[in-house]
Order: sequence, then structure tokens, then C-alpha cells
Amino acid sequence: MTPLNLLVRDYVAPVMKAAGFKRSGRTFRLIAGNGDQAVLGFARHAVDPHAAVFDVSYGIVPAPYWQWIKRHSADGDTRVPIVFGPAVLSGRVIPPPRAAHAPDAEMPFRARWALRGDNGTVRGEALATVLHDETVPEIVHLLDRSNLLQECRHPALPVVRLVPLTRVEILLRVDEAPVEEIESLLGDVQLVSRGDDFITWTRRRLSTRNGSAPEA
Repeated sequence: MTPLNLLVRDYVAPVMKAAGFKRSGRTFRLIAGNGDQAVLGFARHAVDPHAAVFDVSYGIVPAPYWQWIKRHSADGDTRVPIVFGPAVLSGRVIPPPRAAHAPDAEMPFRARWALRGDNGTVRGEALATVLHDETVPEIVHLLDRSNLLQECRHPALPVVRLVPLTRVEILLRVDEAPVEEIESLLGDVQLVSRGDDFITWTRRRLSTRNGSAPEA
């Protein structure tokens, strides 16, 4: 087993399991009651022959956003959101200086962890502490859609909004907000290509919710 996999097994998995996350390899997933998901995982960087350098990042994937992303998928496609895949908001788990590969660098390099043969315990304990004290509470906070919307309106590092704000507002409110409010927001949507059917998809979802015929 690689040093990174050992670190995940011994230090990360216990923290995430206690918080309700499900594990698959180096990926951890938390699913809210409404189907919204948070996915956390690791990315290796081959930048130092003497250390295992890696990022720890997470994405927030609301159920309506995932359904939009998968709208053209074949029936029976049951794939779930992946780490570093489509998300409304992403965040990084920032190491303390003693665990960072480049503690004096600017972001995103400042966010990289470094694991060497003689510091596994120190790095593991540091990562477990940051996850327990900062990352997991932040993820749980963001799985509340009202909190997520506020964060998307005013993102600040280490989180980054990945979807235009107007679309986020629509996706997070499409199933509950008055139709008139969603229609008003649709007027501000900027389509990105001729095949961008976000407005049509949203109106179809509204019509299903309200039992009326979809608008053209």
C-alpha cells in the first residue's frame, strides 16, 4: 500500500466515517436528504521526486445541477458525481505551513500537501485535524442550499464558484421558489452556445412541478 493510501486509511477515513461520509478508495461522499452531494478526494502531483505531493479538494453538487448535467444521458446511466468533476462550488483543504509542500507559495500551490517517508504521522494528524475542525463542518454547512447560495454569491478562497451565479440561483430554488421569480431570473441567463437548453430545461422542470404545459 502506498504512503498516501496508508494516510487515507489511517487518518482520513476515521474522520470522514464519523461524519457520515461513505468511502470508495480515496473518495469520500456525503449525500443530503434532498439528494445534494459533497464529494471529497485526492489528486497527486508528480512535482517532487522526494515526496508524495497532493491536493485534497471537494465539490458541492446539488441534485438539480446534477440532473441538468445528466439530462442527455442514456436511460440507466447511474454514474454519480466524481471528485474534480462538475460541481457548483469547489473548495480546497489547505494544509498548515508545516504540512505544505510550498508553504510560502501563492495559491493554488500553497494548497498542496507533501508526504515523505519520515513524516507520515505528522502529516496524517495535521490532515485529520483540518478535516475535523474545518472542512467537514464547512461541507455540512454548504449542503444546506440557503447557505450554499450565500457562499456562491460571495465566494472567497479556498472555495470557488464554478457556475454563473444566475444559474446557481435558479438551480437551488427551481423546486420551491414562485414561478414568477424563476422566470425573472431566466431573463438574465446568458446562453453559452446554440445547444445550451438551460432555459428550456428549467421551464420544463417548472411545468412538471406545477402540472402545466411547458412554455416554448
